Amino acid sequence: MNTNDLIDALARGAGPAERPHWRRKLAITLATGLVVAVALVAIWLGVRPDIGAARMPIMWKAIFSAAAAAVVLPLTVQLMRPGRPLGWRIGAVVLFVALCALATWIALMGEMPERRWEAWMGGSMPWCVVLIPLLAAPAAVLLTLLMRAFAPTRLTLAGAAIGALSGGVGAMAYAMYCPVDSVAFVTTWYALGIAVSAALGAVVVSRFLRW
Repeated sequence: MNTNDLIDALARGAGPAERPHWRRKLAITLATGLVVAVALVAIWLGVRPDIGAARMPIMWKAIFSAAAAAVVLPLTVQLMRPGRPLGWRIGAVVLFVALCALATWIALMGEMPERRWEAWMGGSMPWCVVLIPLLAAPAAVLLTLLMRAFAPTRLTLAGAAIGALSGGVGAMAYAMYCPVDSVAFVTTWYALGIAVSAALGAVVVSRFLRW
């Protein structure tokens, strides 16, 4: 039996290839990361005492965070497999950052001069820069485990994408706790918290993506 006959014989015994269900797995991974982050907020930080009255500001902060995650998601998906072109996906992230900067400037210009600092800083240390990456950690771990199965090759960029996507998930949960609702605060410090998550992903997550 020559090589071609052997290949034909093996092929006849093989069943149909299993269709990958990576989209479903990705959705479950992100949903699980969000649920864990919400649980951490409820148990560790506590939700806002006025969460009922402040449901609209909380919702808009969660929508902003979800939008940040949605912008990074196509880039993350492309980086799951080697050799995929990134194209417009990088541009979408850059555009989102530019829109955040523009929204911050417009919001601050709409405030009275004496209130601009408070509207921008929230009256104290913007802890979301620290807490968003911490709340992003569960989603980052789960996404890393998922992405390893696809053998990505651009590890630093893939790690940054995982970090940013996880940061958006963590920021959605953080909105339940955050007492500051000003637009300038959210578009600056939430975005920075997601950026810190991306930086940590580039440094830390990328190491766990190696085979």
